[in-house]
Amino acid sequence: MKLKWKLLIAAVITLFIALNITLIFTSEKEINRVNYISKWTVANEQDLIETLPVAGMFMPKEEQFFYHDQDKGSFQGFLVEKGQAVEPGTAVLEYSPQNINETKSAFQMEIDRLNQEVASLDQHISQMEQLLATSNTMPASSTGTSQQLQTPNDDSIIVQVEPFDSTAYIQQSIARDIENKELDKSKLESEVEKYEEMLTAADSSMIELTAESMISGTVKELKHTLENPILTIISNEQKIEGELTEDEVQQILPGMKVLITYENSNKQLEGTIDTVSVYPEETPEIGKENSYLYTVQLTEPEDGTSVFGQHVNVKIVTNEVQGATTVPVKTIKHTDKKQVSYILGAGGYVERRQLDTGMKLDHTVEVQKGVEAGELIVLDRPLLIKSNHPFITPLSPTKNTKASYGAMSGMEIFKTISKGFLSR
Repeated sequence: MKLKWKLLIAAVITLFIALNITLIFTSEKEINRVNYISKWTVANEQDLIETLPVAGMFMPKEEQFFYHDQDKGSFQGFLVEKGQAVEPGTAVLEYSPQNINETKSAFQMEIDRLNQEVASLDQHISQMEQLLATSNTMPASSTGTSQQLQTPNDDSIIVQVEPFDSTAYIQQSIARDIENKELDKSKLESEVEKYEEMLTAADSSMIELTAESMISGTVKELKHTLENPILTIISNEQKIEGELTEDEVQQILPGMKVLITYENSNKQLEGTIDTVSVYPEETPEIGKENSYLYTVQLTEPEDGTSVFGQHVNVKIVTNEVQGATTVPVKTIKHTDKKQVSYILGAGGYVERRQLDTGMKLDHTVEVQKGVEAGELIVLDRPLLIKSNHPFITPLSPTKNTKASYGAMSGMEIFKTISKGFLSR
C-alpha cells in the first residue's frame, strides 16, 4: 500500500514538472518568471589605492663635506669633535695665514716690479712725444743728387735721384717707437691687473681661514690624515632611502605618494618619491640582478624618535582613484566582450546593465559607468536569471524586530515603505 502511494506521488510530481516545462517552451506569451535572489551586495563609494611595497630606512637628508684646500694656507686644525652637534655658522676647522702672507708678499713684489717698468715706459714715451713735437717745427729738409752709372756696353749714363725728405722720415720713426712702447705698456698693465686680482683673492682667503657649517646636524667623521673629504656633517632632518629591483624601478616616478609604517607600531608617515636612480648601485654584470637607489622626502618632519638606519615599511602609491564606485569582481559577468551586472531595481524588478570598469584591486573593481553608489547588485546569480522580471529575496524574521527598526532613521524607514508600495 505504501509503495502505491509513493508511486502515485512520484507520478504527480513528474507530471507537474513536465507540464511546467511544456508551458515554458510552448506558450506564445512570455511567462512573468520570478527571480529568486539569495545574496546581493551594495555598490560602495570608496578610495582605491594600489601600492608597491618595498623596504626602506631613515637616512640623513643632507650631508656637508669639507675638503682640504691648500690655496687657503696650511691646515691649522679641527674646531669640533666627532659626534658633536653643530648649527649653521658653527666654526668647524681653520687654516694658518702663514702661507697666504708669503703668497701676498710675492704678488706685491711682482706688482711693484711691473709698475716700475710701466713708469720707465711712460718716461720714454714722454721724451719721444717731446722730440716729435720739436721735429714738427723744423723746416722740411730735402736733397737731390745725380749719379753716373756704367752700362754693360761701357756706356756712361747720368741718373737723377729724387729729393729725400729726412725730417718726415725721422718723424715716422719716432711715431712707430711711441706706438710700440704704448703696446708694451698695455701688456704690462694687464699683468699688473692680474696680480692685483690674485692679491685680492689672497685677501679673501684670509677672511675664509675658518670654515663653517651650513646645516644643523652632527659631525659624522673627521680625518686627521687630511684625506678628502676631511670632515663630514650629517643633517638632523631625515629622508627615507631604499633600493628597487629592475622590475620595480620601471614602475616608480618622482612625485609619487608614499606611505611609511614602522614594524610593530601603528605610527604612519607620508612622503613623496624625491629621486629614482637610473643607474644601478653596482657595476652591471650579465646574469646579475641590479638594484637602484630611491629616496623619499617626508611631508612633515619626523618627531625625532627615529634613528638613522632604522628600517621601515614603504608603500609607494602607483595608482589611486578618489571616491570610486566599486563592486565585487564576482558580480560582473563577461559576455560577448561586454561586462554586465544585474541590479535589484527599486520597483522590484531585475535590471541587466552594461558596465565600464576601471581600476581593479584584489577582489574589488571600479565602475566608471553603469552603476551608482548605493544600488543593490546581485552577488550570486541564479542559473536562469531574467532581466526585467520581478525578484524575491529570503525572508529574515530575525531582522524584522523592534530593535532593528529602532536602529533605522526616519528617512530610512520612509524609503523602505516607499519601495514596498512602488514595487506593487
